Amino acid sequence: MGSPADYTIIVLLVALGVAVWTLLERVGELKRDVEALKRKLGADDAPPPPPPEA
Repeated sequence: MGSPADYTIIVLLVALGVAVWTLLERVGELKRDVEALKRKLGADDAPPPPPPEA
């Protein structure tokens, strides 16, 4: 059985991973919103990219 310090480090690493994941999701969402606004306002001259293939 590990010491309490080991478990604390594991919990902090998991919390840090969740925080980074959330931050990246928010940045991606913001990027999509900005691109949608650009298309809506006609500021984006390039055609929209094709949808990703699953």
